[in-house]
Amino acid sequence: MAISGRQRPLYQRIADQIREEIAGGALLPGDRLPTEAEIAARWDTTRSTAVQGLKVLVNEGLIVSDRPRGHFVRNRRPMVYRPQAEFRKQPLSPEMDTFLTQMAEEGREAEQQIEIAVIAPPAEIRSRLQLAEGDLVVVRRRIRLIDGVPYNTNDSHFPLNLVRDSEIVRPDDIARGANTVLAELGYEQVRALDEIQVRMPTPDETDRLHLGPGTPVAIHTCTGYTREGKPVRVVVNVLPGDRHVITYERSKAGLSNAPVIRPATDEDIQTVIGLWQHAAGWLRNRGINQWQYPPREERIRENVAAEECWIVEDDGIPVGTITVDDHADRDFWTEQEAAQPALYVHRMAIRRDVGGTGLGAALLDWAARKAVDQGKTLLRLDAWRDNEGLHAYYRSRGFTQLRIVEVDGRGSGALFQRDAGTAEGVGPRLTERSNA
Repeated sequence: MAISGRQRPLYQRIADQIREEIAGGALLPGDRLPTEAEIAARWDTTRSTAVQGLKVLVNEGLIVSDRPRGHFVRNRRPMVYRPQAEFRKQPLSPEMDTFLTQMAEEGREAEQQIEIAVIAPPAEIRSRLQLAEGDLVVVRRRIRLIDGVPYNTNDSHFPLNLVRDSEIVRPDDIARGANTVLAELGYEQVRALDEIQVRMPTPDETDRLHLGPGTPVAIHTCTGYTREGKPVRVVVNVLPGDRHVITYERSKAGLSNAPVIRPATDEDIQTVIGLWQHAAGWLRNRGINQWQYPPREERIRENVAAEECWIVEDDGIPVGTITVDDHADRDFWTEQEAAQPALYVHRMAIRRDVGGTGLGAALLDWAARKAVDQGKTLLRLDAWRDNEGLHAYYRSRGFTQLRIVEVDGRGSGALFQRDAGTAEGVGPRLTERSNA
């Protein structure tokens, strides 16, 4: 049963209707709206109510009042703002060249106005730059204009003691860019912290950017750090909400070029369990009943003590685990097979955020090499019986499926093997490291 609320006031319903016409394309940028008198007649109300409805849209930044001509749909041409572009490699050209080029490609004219000042920084700037009370900063205050309209401000703050007598303190374009100058001074930025908040503008921001009523701004504060963690620059960008689309590009981190595999230690036991549980949760979410039981911690401890359990790390972060031993599970392998020189893979699990990198294939190649090193001729494993997707994966990795053995109380039993000397060469090359 629908629950009805109190009907919205008429002036708000007038605004709702016009807003819907703008969003739906019935009213296009630059179109003139009906007059106040025409709106009042259409809605059978007073002119003052029509004016109230129009004021709502003016305050939202959707329309502009141009007396005595009337009200018009605001012409919005937002700039795409990409904070992550700062650290991309750029030519040694003027500081604003990327911005100017972007605008030129869109058929728009861009320029900037620069002011330089030496100031006692506000408390939040002083805190971000880790300055002492009384320390001064150089601020490069810029207004960026597109087609003659102020689009955003960009105020860069630098500790005075770092940039004194450099190009940064002069009110000109810097041919190599301020970041390059900082690097030449011995303060290269290798990391940045981006903070974004949205609020209504201050009076100073309203004046600098010629903002109309009801226009919110996004404040993008970027603090740049050197490799040693020293903050050397704070940039405050003020971006009017009706003039910008803030765009972040993200990509899957993947793996570095040098993941390491090492024997697990007692300190890694909870990490191994966590990786196993992570994989079990992923399987459960896919409707696969594999590993849906509590981790067998005692068995893991035994494998760790025997140096049969291994951890894969990438940049020091555990991303996978595998256990290899020469013990044939007599529930699955015949006495004749158990007598053959083979290395057996167990409990291989990788984090899903490195899925698709070939890490699983690389682990199987590593295990194959380990088998050869130990004088084995075969690499074997028993997979979950009803995980047909996993069976197909192992076949794609050069394994032969021998048979499926059903044992009461055991979910595994799909038996696979491949020659120990076989390497697929897929995925990253793992570097084996000892714990010594």
